[in-house]
Amino acid sequence: MRSSRKRRPQMNPQASSEQDTAPSDSAGAREDSDALMARFLTSCPAAQLAAGSLRAGAEVGITFTDLSGDWCVRVAEGGGRLTLVPGKATDPDFELRISPGAVDSICARPDADLGDLGVAFFEHIKTRDPEQKIRVTLHSGLVKLTRRGWLTLLARGGKKVVAWMANKGLRGAGAIAGALARIRS
Repeated sequence: MRSSRKRRPQMNPQASSEQDTAPSDSAGAREDSDALMARFLTSCPAAQLAAGSLRAGAEVGITFTDLSGDWCVRVAEGGGRLTLVPGKATDPDFELRISPGAVDSICARPDADLGDLGVAFFEHIKTRDPEQKIRVTLHSGLVKLTRRGWLTLLARGGKKVVAWMANKGLRGAGAIAGALARIRS
């Protein structure tokens, strides 16, 4: 899944311990973001639970800020697991532009539950730190997101995700629809 690689900026020596625990190869170099994410999606139980919420056609366009090229996350043939495949998504519900810090942080949580991963994902969307940022471009409306299982996935995040959303002022379907409208392309 390797694509042509852009040169990464040097990591800050004061970086968080999450970044310090990012997976690396035997020479100590950080794995490419696509390889980290692909391994995480296929091995993390919470990612497999997420796949069970999604329906045919649900897909996410992905770009990594440290790599050139496009990827797509979709439910694997036969269902039950998410896969990261190189190439543009054909009908993405949303697109994510993911920084290396966000990839490292999320992939450093292979045993996290769906609620913890959901909160981590949303925190990376809200952050102003470009090294930790996930930028989202929404392409689908509320009805299509519901049909494809994204709102079921959100609900499976449980009390942790609901509490985080309420803390950010997102209480009820109307508030969620309003937030979606603000990030829609």
